[in-house]
Amino acid sequence: MVLSHEDERTHPYWYARVVLIFHVNVEYRKDPRSPYSTPTRMDVLFVRWLRRDNTPAGWTAKRLQRLEFFDQENQEEAFGFLDPDSVVRGVHLIPAFSYGSTQDLLPGPSFVRQEKGTEGWDKDWRYLYINIFVDRDMFMRFRGGGIGHKITRDWDELLQREGHGSAQTSSAAGPGEDEDEEYNDVEIERGEEDEWEEVEEEDNNSDGDCGLSDGEEDEDGIRADEGEELDDDILAEEGYGAL
Repeated sequence: MVLSHEDERTHPYWYARVVLIFHVNVEYRKDPRSPYSTPTRMDVLFVRWLRRDNTPAGWTAKRLQRLEFFDQENQEEAFGFLDPDSVVRGVHLIPAFSYGSTQDLLPGPSFVRQEKGTEGWDKDWRYLYINIFVDRDMFMRFRGGGIGHKITRDWDELLQREGHGSAQTSSAAGPGEDEDEEYNDVEIERGEEDEWEEVEEEDNNSDGDCGLSDGEEDEDGIRADEGEELDDDILAEEGYGAL
């Protein structure tokens, strides 16, 4: 995960899978007549880029961000090199198992996938979800306002209301899927409120005389046996009374 460099402020991060880690010894000179500089080691990451798809995601949409690899039509954008110092942190990705895997993103077997011989080594997961709940630091990277996250401080407002693509929620979702979601939430809240009212009424009845009229005794009530005293009687005698 690295900081985004897009002109349009839609999301603060870019994502990539590290394929290889290597270094090069670099020598340079200012002009053809000047001598070469002392060799300098430069660490490099060879990565395969992922991109966010266009489905609604974020806090507003109540969905995890979903990623996908670039396809064959965008091979020039699918790979690149990174300075390790530009990496913000590692990311835990969850395969979208319901969409399965595919071989269409890269033609034939490739070393950029998993190690040859392992299960699914010649395929890619169609979609991957970003697990923002893997730890507290990751959660605050997407919630905004994390201690020490100064470099993304100006993204806090966007992160807290983030829901890219949420305007197309009703059209992207299946019939009656998301349109009814808000209504169902309201119905649940009303049901809980009614339930609390019923409980309060029962509590009020239980705090009184339990519906007994004057002169009646509760047959199911607790009575002291001969020679015994109830705890309430003892507390009353000592001046504590019923709390």
